[in-house]
Amino acid sequence: MKIAGIILLVIGGLSTLGAIIGAVQGHSTSFAGLTLVVLGAFLLSRANNKKEEEKKKKWAEGNSNEDE
Repeated sequence: MKIAGIILLVIGGLSTLGAIIGAVQGHSTSFAGLTLVVLGAFLLSRANNKKEEEKKKKWAEGNSNEDE
């Protein structure tokens, strides 16, 4: 999920940059690349949260074993 998020973020950023350049030159452009930026950022956030949850779970399991 993290790799897909990075890829979508890069593609969306390039697409948005192209749309900005096109708009400056006076062409009619679409800023649909922003959708890819948002989706990529969401996937990165989700991957980081999942990793954090796994660390918390391992830590909790480690502490419960020490109490016994």
